[in-house]
Amino acid sequence: MKNLIKTFLFALTLTGYNSYSQQLVRATDIRMVSEAGTKIVLTGGITFTGTSDWLNNGDTYLYKTTATSPEGWLDSTGSGVLLGTSTGNVFFNGSFRQSFYGKTKFYDLTIRNTFGDTLLSSCEVKNILHLDTGFVFTKTGYGNDSMLVSNTAIAAIVSTSNFSKSWVRGRLSRKANVLQPATYLFPIGKTDSLFAPVKFAKFNTNNSTWTAEYFVGVPYDHNTIMSPPVNHISWLEYWEINSNTQSTPDENAKLSLSWRGPSHVSATAGIRDSLLVAQYINAPPFRWDVPGGWVTGNTVGADSLFGYVTNNTLGTGFSYLHRRFTLGTFSKYNSLPIKLIYFTAIGDGNKVRLNWDVANEQDTKYYEVEKSLTATNFTHLATVMSLRANQSLYTDYDYTPAMGWNYYRLKIFDMTGNFTYSPVRAVKFNKGLEEIRVFPNPTSDILNIQLPSSYINNTTLQVYGIDGKFISSIKPTVNTVQLNVMHLPAATYILQILKKDGSQETYRFVKHNN
Repeated sequence: MKNLIKTFLFALTLTGYNSYSQQLVRATDIRMVSEAGTKIVLTGGITFTGTSDWLNNGDTYLYKTTATSPEGWLDSTGSGVLLGTSTGNVFFNGSFRQSFYGKTKFYDLTIRNTFGDTLLSSCEVKNILHLDTGFVFTKTGYGNDSMLVSNTAIAAIVSTSNFSKSWVRGRLSRKANVLQPATYLFPIGKTDSLFAPVKFAKFNTNNSTWTAEYFVGVPYDHNTIMSPPVNHISWLEYWEINSNTQSTPDENAKLSLSWRGPSHVSATAGIRDSLLVAQYINAPPFRWDVPGGWVTGNTVGADSLFGYVTNNTLGTGFSYLHRRFTLGTFSKYNSLPIKLIYFTAIGDGNKVRLNWDVANEQDTKYYEVEKSLTATNFTHLATVMSLRANQSLYTDYDYTPAMGWNYYRLKIFDMTGNFTYSPVRAVKFNKGLEEIRVFPNPTSDILNIQLPSSYINNTTLQVYGIDGKFISSIKPTVNTVQLNVMHLPAATYILQILKKDGSQETYRFVKHNN
């Protein structure tokens, strides 16, 4: 090492080809130059403050030696300690989680840690990011900082473990200007076992920056409109992907989402081929759609354990302003998690009746009904085994509801023991209260009418046009009546419920066309 200048408080002096420093080193207002061939090993960590800078053309190895602070690479200088002309590699090694802070621009960065590394602020890798062992934790959520790989080469992110032991557990950004069919890989995931990468094939050679992050959970607004051909979407996972060139041709791309075992896609290749890249967009209104189009043959993967599905065209349909993506399918038989058509709770005399209708539940093992009086701290109420059918209607009861508000949700378990939650349903219970629910309203095909038990065989349902013209009549023999209104013209209609005592209840509903 040469050209080491002391400018304030402290100077770090390392000499020779191999230099070693024990425990935490604090470097304040210093300038350093390490030439190619120089190897620096730091055990414990290093902190840079003030106006420190470092032209690092050698190899720097940082080993975290304790589980507590001081941490690994702490950089609180204004623009990042490593000079932009550096060409060296920084290795994060060791058996304890490390942290690196600040706006450091690494040239080469190698992650070779036993447990992982934590990024608490923006960081840029200008050449190659090596993800060998250990995970990079970046800030999560749209609008936060991320790991940026600014090298536009396709192979700017590599792994000796084929990313099986190392990926970015948070936000990862890449600059890109290489034209399709070459694809940019984003090795992202969550936890130590959910590797969920995405790939892009760029539309043109203009520079743009994409950011991607994977989330475990129910996608946003998952019960909204599904535009044909979407039959249903995943309830287990989603991705947030956006670009810095929103609403311009530079953001158009072929996008590929991955599936893995936890995605629960069909084990049958022909059915698995119905997978789609679904995006939440404002069509308007907001809905889950398939911009970029779809055709069969866009799924690549030998089985249900790993593969990719790609949208059909480069097109202009994607909008990274509306950044949410997930796996969808145009087949009701393609596994994915179940499609919860509805879940309701209504007062029914001295009890609360819970109804739910599901499709595609072949891989569902059972449902747990949970209850709360505060909308938090839910407790188990009942267990209902799955019928494992293409579509099933379930009914259960809370025989001891509390006076006032009661909150209910479903905990849905699959065959592997994984589970997801339904939306929470609230009912304000008064003893003896009987409620009626009419939904969805508006509707294009089926109108669901949920009735209290006392209405069964004791009422007549009649449908009239808004002009008073009689259309149809039915005597309910079950709690839930599914009225097919597909044949009716788009208009407003009247549902009249006539009781044996001569009283009646009236509801309006709207029929619209798809």
